[in-house]
Amino acid sequence: MRVGLLISEFKDKNVCDMCLGADIAARDLGVELVIFPGKYIITDKNFSDDNPYEYQYQAVFDYIYEAGFDGLIVDIERIGNSAPILKKEGFLKQFGKKPLLTVTELEGFEKVEYKKDTPYFEIGFLAIEQILSKVSDNKVKAKRKSIKEFTAEDVISVNSRTSALAKLSSQCNYEEDNYDLIFKKIAQAGFKNFEVFLLESPQICSMKKGWKVPKYSKRIITIHDGKADKFDKKTDMETSDIFDLSKIKGTKIIRNVFRGEEQYGLFIIGFEDSVRTGTFDDLITSIVLSGIRMNFLRKRLIDAEEELTQCQEEIARDGSVLDHIGDKDYLTNLPNRRGFFTKAYDLLKKDFKEGKYAVVAYIDMDSLKNINAIHGHDEGDHAVKRVADILEEVFGKKSVCGRIRGDEFAVIEVTDEEDKAEELRIEMARQNNKLLMENTKYLNHLIYSICEFDYEESLSLREMLKETDDNLKNMRRMETLG
Repeated sequence: MRVGLLISEFKDKNVCDMCLGADIAARDLGVELVIFPGKYIITDKNFSDDNPYEYQYQAVFDYIYEAGFDGLIVDIERIGNSAPILKKEGFLKQFGKKPLLTVTELEGFEKVEYKKDTPYFEIGFLAIEQILSKVSDNKVKAKRKSIKEFTAEDVISVNSRTSALAKLSSQCNYEEDNYDLIFKKIAQAGFKNFEVFLLESPQICSMKKGWKVPKYSKRIITIHDGKADKFDKKTDMETSDIFDLSKIKGTKIIRNVFRGEEQYGLFIIGFEDSVRTGTFDDLITSIVLSGIRMNFLRKRLIDAEEELTQCQEEIARDGSVLDHIGDKDYLTNLPNRRGFFTKAYDLLKKDFKEGKYAVVAYIDMDSLKNINAIHGHDEGDHAVKRVADILEEVFGKKSVCGRIRGDEFAVIEVTDEEDKAEELRIEMARQNNKLLMENTKYLNHLIYSICEFDYEESLSLREMLKETDDNLKNMRRMETLG
C-alpha cells in the first residue's frame, strides 16, 4: 500500500516530528510512505518580490495525480498557512476521490483523530493507522517506538555529508562518462538510497497556469543500499511510474528541482533523521539542481553545435552568406529562423488580443536526412520546396511560415475561430498522405504538432513554441515506438 504525506517543509520541528512518527508506523505496517515537501500555497499575503518563484515548490504535488496512491495525509494548516479557506478547499479537492485525511480540522474534510496536546510524532503514528483503516475498512495498530534525541554529533555528521556532496557537485559535470564517478562519490558521502530523474526537457511552470507534468522522464542516478545500480541511461520511463519503478524501499522523500519558471526534474531520497537539521533538504535540492542544470546546458550546447554545423554545410553548398545572415531562406523563399521570429513577434503584437486565438505549428521533415543520403542534396532540396508549398497551401497567406532549421518549419497564425487548430490538423493529415503517395522513389514523411492558445496577456511566444515543440517530441517518440 502506498500513502502520500503532504507537508510544508522540514524547517518546522513539529513537521519533522510528525514525519518521524509516520515513518515508524509505516515501516511497522508495511506501508510505502512518500513524503511531499511542497512548502506553502502562495497568496497576496505571503508573495514576495524577493522570491517570486516560491510557488514552484508546490509543483511536487502534481506527481501524485497519475501515480498509484491508496491514500493521502495532508498537513493543510501549514501548507495553507496564509491562504483563505476557499484556497485550502480547492487545494484538497484537486486530488479528486482519493481517500484523504487532514492533520488539522477543515470543514467538509475528514481529519486525523487525536486528543488535544498530542505530541506531533504521535499524530504521525495515528495518521498512518487511520488512513490505512479508512482505505482497508480494517482497524490497524502500529507498534509504538520513541523517537531518539538528535544530538550535536548527529548534526556534525549530516553537515559533513552535505559538504561532501557539495564538493562533488563542483567536481563532476554530470556527463555520461562521469556517471560511475558520481555514483561512487555520492555513496561515499553516506547517501545509501538516492535517485535523480530528468524531465524530457525543462518545463515552464507559471503561477497563473501551472504546468503539465511531462509523460516521460529519464533516471540518471540510482544509489540503492549504498551501491550504484546499473540501468540503461538512454531509456525513458513514464513519469507516472517513478514510484512503481523506484529502487528505494520504505519511506522516501520526493523533491522537485526548478530554476526560475522552469521545472528540470526531481529526486527521491530515502527518509532519515537528517531532516531534523532543517536546512538539509533545501541544501540537497540546490546541489542536485546544479548538476541537472549542467546536464541540460551541455545538451543545449551539443544541439547548438549541431545546428551550427548544419548551417555551415548549407552555406558551403549554397555559397551565399548573405542568405543566411538575412531574414529569408534561400531555398524556399520563406522567412528563415531570424525572419520567422521577427514576423511572429510583429504578428502577435499587432493582432493577438482579447477574444483571439493563436495557432502555432511545428513541422519536421522526418525523412530529409535519408533523402539527402540516398538520393543526393538536389533531391532533398526538391523535397524541402514541396513541403514549403504544402504549408503555404494549408495555412494560407495570413499566417507566418518559416523554415527555422534544415528539416524543420514553424507556423503561427492569429485567428477569430476557436478550434481552428483541429481544422488545420485534418488538412495537414490529408496533405501528408498525399505527399507520401506522390513520389515513388522515396517517402517524404512529415511529423507535425499544431497547438491552439487562448489570448492571455502574460502568454509569450516562447511559451507557445515550447509547448508545441514538446508536443512534437512526444509525436516523434510515438512514431519511434510505433
